[in-house]
Amino acid sequence: SSGINAEYGGIIGCIGACSGKSGLLNIYFVVVLIFVILEIVVIVLAVVKKNDFEDAFVETGTELFTEYKTEANDATPDLDEVKVVGVNVAQFTFECCGVDTGSSWWGNRNGAAVFAPGCCSNFDSQTFENSIQAGLTQEKMLITQCPDDGEVFQVGCQEQANALANAFSTVIIIVVAVLIAFEILCLVAACVSKKRDLVA
Repeated sequence: SSGINAEYGGIIGCIGACSGKSGLLNIYFVVVLIFVILEIVVIVLAVVKKNDFEDAFVETGTELFTEYKTEANDATPDLDEVKVVGVNVAQFTFECCGVDTGSSWWGNRNGAAVFAPGCCSNFDSQTFENSIQAGLTQEKMLITQCPDDGEVFQVGCQEQANALANAFSTVIIIVVAVLIAFEILCLVAACVSKKRDLVA
């Protein structure tokens, strides 16, 4: 709807400039000014709320990963299939492993380092889902090596989430800043056009 409103504002501005009617230019000026203010608010929120997003993401993710890890170390693991698949798909999608220390976060079993299957670069969610439907075991939840020479992601998911949040907020700020600069130019143009009309 904001795009439609901006389009209407642009039409009003064009009509005002072509017809020389200052009333329409005034409306255009106010509409664009409102958009500039709203976009500044978006930039402020992107900066201020970024940490809140990261904290909420980390808290929720840590709880889920810890629950998975606890069950995986139980002789008879009992965890909802959706959570089991979700933890692994999340790691594969974001190319991370564990919460904050990479694959080492998962610990070891019988002296051998273990990690969730989703930490593997060649993780197949469908194959994994089919395997756990036949029964959930420690060996399926935490493995010692990736199949077919797959590589293990070494970046923790918390670190990866922070990096993504930073990149996302930076993109938002740049895009909005460019829009604001363009709209300010439009405001200046509207003022100049109005001033010429008054002089004429």
